[in-house]
Amino acid sequence: MRKRRFRNAPGIFLVVLLIGLLGYLLGWSKFLEIKSIEISAAGNESIVTPIIVPKDLRIGLPMARVSTQRITHDLGSLTWINKITISRRWLAHDVKIFITDRRAVARYVDSNGVIEYFDPGGYNFTSPNPPTGIPTIDFGSQSGTSRSTVATFLAQTPNDLTTKMLSLSVDEQNQITLTTAVPGYKELTIAWGGVDQLSLKVKVLRQLLTLPENKKIVNVDLTNPLTPVVK
Repeated sequence: MRKRRFRNAPGIFLVVLLIGLLGYLLGWSKFLEIKSIEISAAGNESIVTPIIVPKDLRIGLPMARVSTQRITHDLGSLTWINKITISRRWLAHDVKIFITDRRAVARYVDSNGVIEYFDPGGYNFTSPNPPTGIPTIDFGSQSGTSRSTVATFLAQTPNDLTTKMLSLSVDEQNQITLTTAVPGYKELTIAWGGVDQLSLKVKVLRQLLTLPENKKIVNVDLTNPLTPVVK
């Protein structure tokens, strides 16, 4: 048994040596080092670059030591970032980072006077490039519950009903009123009530808008979706 183990020792040593050499080659030698870095950040390269260069990326760093998790973590404070894509071309010795920003559909002023935005999924964020032409949310009371109500509403309401919204308000009872434009209606005000039964309310709304007698309505009350009111 001992002789067999001894006979296997050279093979084991060779495997360990090769693994060590490969680790050194990829992680420490200059054979596959970064020679070019390209960062595309929706026009915000001057904000992104100092955060990760040279801390996470630098010319001369071995390609294998580029950490996607570390870069993502260090950029985590930039709430306007929607997606980070990191591309490493080993033979070309370059690293490319593509960052897409969030699309704002509405804005509001928080309790500290800071302007924040909501994206279509209900995520709120700050933006280095304030968008224009979007409605300002009117909160009856500035609270976490009210913001959560808006976030839920935007996340669960189909985009075609909010993409062209003109105004959005939430009263002190967290009842939502939306004024928007949809095909056939230049300005339609919809009282949604709370964010409960949103899927049912959307179905009822769509059905109401197909009825010929409702072609000229400007108000819909869906507070109780089983007994909607149109005007």
